[in-house]
Amino acid sequence: MRSQPVIGAVTLAGTALAIFLIMIVVMINNVKIAPIAPESGRNRMLHEKHMDFRKLNGENRGSGGIGYKMARELYGDLESAEATAVYQSGTSRGSVRVAGQPPIRIDIRTTDDEYWRVFDHTFLSGLPFTPQDIENSSPVAIISEDVARRLFGTTDVVGREIIVNLFTRLTVAGVVRDVPTITGNAYASLWMPHSHNIINQDTYFDGMKATILARDKSDFPAIFAETERRKEMVNSRLKAEGIKIANHIVPLTQEESLLARWSNIGPDIESHRKQQLMVYLIMLLIPAINLSSMTQSRLRRRVSEMGVRRAFGCTRLRLINSIITENFLITLAGGLIGLVLSVAFAGLLADTLFVNHEVINTDTRVDITMLLNWHTFLFAMIFCFLLNLISSGLPAWRAARVNPVRAIGGLQK
Repeated sequence: MRSQPVIGAVTLAGTALAIFLIMIVVMINNVKIAPIAPESGRNRMLHEKHMDFRKLNGENRGSGGIGYKMARELYGDLESAEATAVYQSGTSRGSVRVAGQPPIRIDIRTTDDEYWRVFDHTFLSGLPFTPQDIENSSPVAIISEDVARRLFGTTDVVGREIIVNLFTRLTVAGVVRDVPTITGNAYASLWMPHSHNIINQDTYFDGMKATILARDKSDFPAIFAETERRKEMVNSRLKAEGIKIANHIVPLTQEESLLARWSNIGPDIESHRKQQLMVYLIMLLIPAINLSSMTQSRLRRRVSEMGVRRAFGCTRLRLINSIITENFLITLAGGLIGLVLSVAFAGLLADTLFVNHEVINTDTRVDITMLLNWHTFLFAMIFCFLLNLISSGLPAWRAARVNPVRAIGGLQK
């Protein structure tokens, strides 16, 4: 770096830029599937929000969001799972106020009591809903820390009354830590029990979503088998109505649920992963080729040094190892710079990079702990290693094959 500051600085900057770009892409994908509180159990979760029916004669069909009773019938109280939550698929925009104050805009979600077992919200005060609250559609609510402070100036507000959507009076049952919008299933700023209408209506379609929390990821096959048996039981009951649940009705993993677009067709997860792999390879190879040219240029200026080392008995393998190690240290330094820059960039532009389209007019609230975990660091280190190996391997091999006598004279062949 000292002997060739310009080339060294350009190499360092090129490496940092390569790591910066790849880490931005990794972070955008990672925050959607990595365990992030209050969705810390993402790797143990299965989701379903679609329903697809067909007439037994095959002529007509209907599909859409799943209804509450149907979701409970298919996925509720599974023996092979820890818990199953059935809740409003997205949030609805509303308002909340206290008597004598202007309303503030909030995102509302209706849930059942199992919701608080599946998602690990941090309660600052109070407790979650009880089964009795759900059964009776009790006039209670759980609010976020931000809403509590804006309404009351404190989080110690259990038992206080709030007015939702101008007329509905609810009692605060608990206050939870603010939830980032990127945890789309756990996010809201006010949660309330399902209404009697949602719980008791017999419609098959509604805007509900079921999330199954497995005790362990290895329990997924048992859960699939149990839900398939449930489906067959439901189809036996629906036979009298001349309809059946058709095609895709299997709960999806976190990654699969993000790709699902249709109720009757499962996501093509393999194609998606291949596309991601191609993107990563392109982002690896292009900077590697450019850095390889920089490494070759740097080595050309050190031909005499390598000739002397070879003349004094340095083996080709040791010379190659030395060059690769030297380049790895430069690559690692550039990688750390790129990693720091990517985190800073992601933090500053979180509302643009990590968008949840189901939530509007709300800050994304991305925390650095969400972006940095061992998966991210491991990917960065692997990328640095591969980048170094590709960019310095060939130049090192060519440098090691230089004739020592000619190299001492400054000749490269």
